[in-house]
Amino acid sequence: MRNFGPSRGADAETIGKKVPRRKYASHGSRLPCELPSLGLGCSSFSTFFASDDEAPLTVDNMSRGHAAVKGWVETIRHAILHRGITLLDTAPWYGHGTSEITIGYALSDLLVHEDDAVGESRIHRSSIVTNTKVGRYEADPKLQFDFTYDATMNSVQRSLRRCCCRYFDVIQIHDPEFATSLSELIDETIPALVECRRKGWCKAIGITGYPLAVQHELLVSCNMNSDDTVFDQSLVYCHNNLHDMSLYDDQAFLWPNEMGRMSFAECCQKGNVKLMAAAPLSMGLLTCSGPPSWHPASQALRQACASAAQLCESQEVD
Repeated sequence: MRNFGPSRGADAETIGKKVPRRKYASHGSRLPCELPSLGLGCSSFSTFFASDDEAPLTVDNMSRGHAAVKGWVETIRHAILHRGITLLDTAPWYGHGTSEITIGYALSDLLVHEDDAVGESRIHRSSIVTNTKVGRYEADPKLQFDFTYDATMNSVQRSLRRCCCRYFDVIQIHDPEFATSLSELIDETIPALVECRRKGWCKAIGITGYPLAVQHELLVSCNMNSDDTVFDQSLVYCHNNLHDMSLYDDQAFLWPNEMGRMSFAECCQKGNVKLMAAAPLSMGLLTCSGPPSWHPASQALRQACASAAQLCESQEVD
């Protein structure tokens, strides 16, 4: 498993610092008013980023006593208690359940119960932000995607049990570009998530996926044609880093009732949809270890990033 501990050259003062917090949403919003400037992406609590010769960890063979799982739980504890990284982003797709279960292991120890006192090692649920997703699930292509109403409702309830939470702060539609049609999302997935929000299983609804055009289409179709805002948040990934800044391409999209073209970031601002940018290291591409074998980057981009990593290593920078 990869080591996600302190980077080389980090001194004791740096290791002990908490990340700064920033304003996120306005009061009265369904989203948190404030967030840490850095969140903990939980896809690595799986064997997705393991070497090819490592045995996969699954929901059937994982346990709290497994060495990797113990390390993941400690990572969550350290991030929340010592670094102030109180935003956890997970999904049923991450490890096909292992990520959510790992979060559940950590939160079952961290969260205070009715008679517990808050202290250095226990916190209230309201002190953290936990987001998950629906729509993408298993490795088997036949079982990988399901955006139907029933599957969405069942998924949210399963995720709540796995994560040991009574509610999620945000539930996002995961990779909607793989839905059979836009109509399926509008007629099945979104009504299910609105019902989850009504039941108190989540506070807000979001969307995440790689193609910005698909997110744009959904935002226009739903948020502009509804009496109540459907989507509160957009999570994008790999569009806000050293080799791809297309999140800010100011000629990319049109927005209803607005003159001229604008970037996806500007569209979100016009639609009162809060942005969150994930994968700043491009799913391992911008690291000294390099990306996993399944990474979709071209060979030319892989080589350019490897050269940059070598330059960093020559300067003793991670």
